[in-house]
Amino acid sequence: MPHTIVTKDGTDFSFREYELPALGSHEVRIQVAFAAPKHGTEMHLIRGSAHDLKRWDPELRMFLPRPPDMPALPPSERAIGNIVVGAVVAIGAAVTRFSVGERVFGYGPISEVCQLAEDRCYSAAGITDADAVCVDPAHVALVAVRDGNVRVGDTVAVYGLGAIGLCAVQIARIGGARTVCAVDPIALRRGHAAAHGADVVLDPLAADAALQIKLATGRKGVDVAIETSGSDRALHDSIRCLRQCGTVVHVAWGPTSAAQLHLDEEFHINRPLIVGSQAWAGWENPDRSYPRWDHARAYAAAIELFQAGLLTGAGMVDPIVPFADAPAALRAILAHPETTIKVGVRF
Repeated sequence: MPHTIVTKDGTDFSFREYELPALGSHEVRIQVAFAAPKHGTEMHLIRGSAHDLKRWDPELRMFLPRPPDMPALPPSERAIGNIVVGAVVAIGAAVTRFSVGERVFGYGPISEVCQLAEDRCYSAAGITDADAVCVDPAHVALVAVRDGNVRVGDTVAVYGLGAIGLCAVQIARIGGARTVCAVDPIALRRGHAAAHGADVVLDPLAADAALQIKLATGRKGVDVAIETSGSDRALHDSIRCLRQCGTVVHVAWGPTSAAQLHLDEEFHINRPLIVGSQAWAGWENPDRSYPRWDHARAYAAAIELFQAGLLTGAGMVDPIVPFADAPAALRAILAHPETTIKVGVRF
């Protein structure tokens, strides 16, 4: 039987055998060649969120207290992984988008064989494995840049240089930003940003990053700050580094604590616009340019940027480890995030 990687608490990972169900009429079976997790989002889901503590009411679009007969569920074992890339080895009777032998990518766990609905898969033609596993963060970044209404000549700051932030640096430059500042405490990530579109890279632990951004932009600040880290300090800094009446695009889920977010300071005086940017169609939020733009168009646009060579995942997926070493690599990377940007698994 094939193997997948599972975890219960996000600190320990192990292999588990699984049995493939019968192939559904609209499903494709993929022999996986490459895969990657989505570190921040997956750790957030594993370690708990508002969904675990409260009840989401889809009609009111509010979190409400859980009733007594609906207690929070304890952590359970779950598969780990975000995107898989591989060859189609079988298709269901009603599949029309793909054929056997075609190279595709889609949302699935880090497993030897994945069985996915065809509408959760995309052609991998014209993109590398590293590009394919970066399409999801690139889509989030693309929507964030569009939500910030970045225009030709604008100045932009990106806080948090994980895969989403690094894609935002590249896309802001593609979109016409004149100056891009990138902020992260991890040297590896700052180096990648500098090599892929950032004009100014800053360590927020070594200097007042917002002040340095102001000084680097003629003491004015940036037009748009994109915050991807989920840090209360970074969100506060994103407000501080803005021009008067500039825009903060808040991408991350969090912060869960706002101890270092001070809305009685620059926020109150400089009147920024703070935009929530939740790109996932599952939240049922229309694109801000709907109906001209919707989730499908934005996702396709992210893929096209990779195909055109305007956006790259090269160097962002590092280290790349064999499947046999993946559990140990995931444990090590979570303990030492300064050693990586996005881990890849080669089968």
